[in-house]
Formats: sequence, C-alpha cells, structure tokens
Amino acid sequence: MVDLIGKILGVFADNKLFEEGVELIGSWCFKLYQKHLGVDNFPLRTPDIDFLIPTPFHGKEHANFIKELEELGFEADFKSDGSLYLWNAELKIEFITAEKGKGTDKAIKVNKLGINAIPLRHVGLLLDKPIMITDNGMKIRVPAPSRFCLHKLIIASRRRRLDKSLKDLQQAIYTSTIVDKEEIQELFRTLPKKWRQSVLRMLDKAKAEFPSMDVKIKKLLLTLQNVQK
Repeated sequence: MVDLIGKILGVFADNKLFEEGVELIGSWCFKLYQKHLGVDNFPLRTPDIDFLIPTPFHGKEHANFIKELEELGFEADFKSDGSLYLWNAELKIEFITAEKGKGTDKAIKVNKLGINAIPLRHVGLLLDKPIMITDNGMKIRVPAPSRFCLHKLIIASRRRRLDKSLKDLQQAIYTSTIVDKEEIQELFRTLPKKWRQSVLRMLDKAKAEFPSMDVKIKKLLLTLQNVQK
C-alpha cells in the first residue's frame, strides 16, 4: 500500500500539480504530519486518498493525468453526483473541491485535469496558507496543521457515522500537539460563531470518548476557550 501511495503522489508531483495548488488532504496528509512533523503515531486504516482541487484551477492542462493513474492499476468510475474517482481492490482516489455559494449536489468540472470533483463545505478552510512537506524527494502541498485540526473538528460535528466522527476527532487532537497556539487562536477567532460552538462541543465529547488523550484535549480546549472570552 505504501509503495502504491508513493506512486500516486509521484504522478501528481511529476505533473507539478502540488506546485499548481492541488493539496493532499485527509488521512494520508495526517500520515505525513506523523512522519515529518512530529505528530504521535497510532494505528490508522486509510482506504481512501483525497486530493483538494482549487476551483477555478489555474494550472496547466494535464491531458494524460487520469491515464497515468489508471496505469498504476486503477479503474475510473463515477458517483451518482457525476464526480470521478479511481479505485482498485485496496484504495480509492477521490477529488474534492470547495462548495461555493448556496451549494450544489452536482460535481464540479475541472477541465484541465479531466475530472469532476466532489463539492464539499468547509474544505475551503484548508486552501489558505498551505505548507509543503518533502517526502521521498517530492514536495507535497498539504494544509497547515492548524487548519487541518480545526477542519477535522468541524466535520466531526457533522458526521452521521460515529466511527468517522471519532476518527476525525482523533486526528484533530493528535495534530493539535504541533500547531502554533497563536495561529490556531487567530484562525478560530475568524470562524462563524456556530462553527466555534460546534468545535468546543466536540472537544467536550472527546474527553469522554478518549480518556487516554485527556491532557491533549484539555490543552486544546483551554487554548480555544480563551478566544471565546
């Protein structure tokens, strides 16, 4: 699996997509935080790899991009909303973009990449002030840890499935150990009031769900509660 992930990231890097604004997000981004930024390790099953595509996409045209991924052993398919994904027996590759305005239930075309991306709320938070992590000689664009942390807390509060919500919570709490305190406070201050309230509720819930992480949770909760005052 790890070798395959490296090959997928290689396709993106060879096409200079990380330089053109595409970000690796989700659990494989979190794994890079663990590998390179000092986030503690813990077992994590990650059958999906997610890429955030800025729209409009201002990069070059990449006519063979999907074909190069298919040559790694993936098949292209479409969801009911029209979004394109690639899959094999081990892994699914998905393309995500920020939902804008009143939103839509249809995929967003990114013609230069030959894909239709899934529009999701809140992921726009991840596009600002990204960082680059060098892994196996590749520079990979990922969200700033403070933004990743708060985004995970926000979506954890909106998940219908408990297992996914708890997974988001875990990743947020572990990532909080490497964020700059002032940076995450400033970002938290800019969030809508309802989002801030949801984040604090999830951290209260986390204390009951993850007693072994009590110290980390309380530290993050205190950091964010100070913004509310």
